[in-house]
Amino acid sequence: MPIIRRKLDPNTVYPTNIQYDPETDTVQTNVNGTFVDSPEADPRTQTTFPPRITANPGCDAAQSVSDAIKNQINQTIDAVNNAKTAFTIAGLILGLFTFGVFDIFIAIALGIANAMIDAGGTALAAALSDSTFDTLTCILFCHMNSSGRLKPGGLDASKTDVDTQIGGLGATIINAMLSLAGEGGINNIASLGMSTGDCSACDCGWCFTFDFTLADGGWNSFAQCGDVTTLIPGVGWKGGCNSCSYFDTSIEITFTGNLTSISYQGYMDAGSLFPDNGIEVNSTLVFSGAGAVGTYTRSATGSWPGLNHVQIFANCECATFTEIISVTFRGTGTNPFGDNNCE
Repeated sequence: MPIIRRKLDPNTVYPTNIQYDPETDTVQTNVNGTFVDSPEADPRTQTTFPPRITANPGCDAAQSVSDAIKNQINQTIDAVNNAKTAFTIAGLILGLFTFGVFDIFIAIALGIANAMIDAGGTALAAALSDSTFDTLTCILFCHMNSSGRLKPGGLDASKTDVDTQIGGLGATIINAMLSLAGEGGINNIASLGMSTGDCSACDCGWCFTFDFTLADGGWNSFAQCGDVTTLIPGVGWKGGCNSCSYFDTSIEITFTGNLTSISYQGYMDAGSLFPDNGIEVNSTLVFSGAGAVGTYTRSATGSWPGLNHVQIFANCECATFTEIISVTFRGTGTNPFGDNNCE
């Protein structure tokens, strides 16, 4: 994608009928001489161009967005090295958007420009290398659907992955650009791009949910003070009042795979003085906390490669009861349970 350059003038930067309020991060339109909040006019939320039709729309879209951001950032680094003004650099940043009224976000662009000037060209070049943008391509690909659109929540998830997988100054600048673009801007850049990607090396991870209202999914009960947990069709795992005089629902599974996230949905019938819930991986407690009346979710994240033994328990007083309805695992590499059944 060619580098876009734009000369800014007051009419371009400040259209007469629309403006951006940086204090509230809100786009406003002029209605009878008064500017009022108009979130529907925000170009960051507007996907206006149809998706590209290619052999691999999701990958090509991700590559197009990554290439577009890379080209504009490289141009801004050159401008930093040549001691250009923040306003000039902001113009280059806004040049990423050949559609919509993104020029109203001059305040945001100036903020990014000043951050880049403060960092300096040498630090920027080191933090925003070719490999950085290869990583960005994979991050975007993993959060796009098969049509090349960001999935629901894909923007925030992408920014989280940028923080985790890229980090540092590179993540700060890239996430600022992604925030400036918004979901609409990213989708539109993807639609207008011409790049062809290769996402065969991208590890988007796996996701598998065990729905215990349907089957045990290979899980078993285990004993805290006697084994009192059974699987009830249509309900899930339900425990009982054990020999230690508290109600426990306790299940476990052993498998080999790279696990990064565990979440489960539990249920407690009524309030309890001691609603004790926990997740253990390989005999290490990775989550401990209270349950809640009704349906609730508890989770833990980490890195657990190889052979894993996972135990989950939900305890309470014998006057009430607990159930474990479902468990969702996420990880990297090959899904040890077969095809993904969640995102």
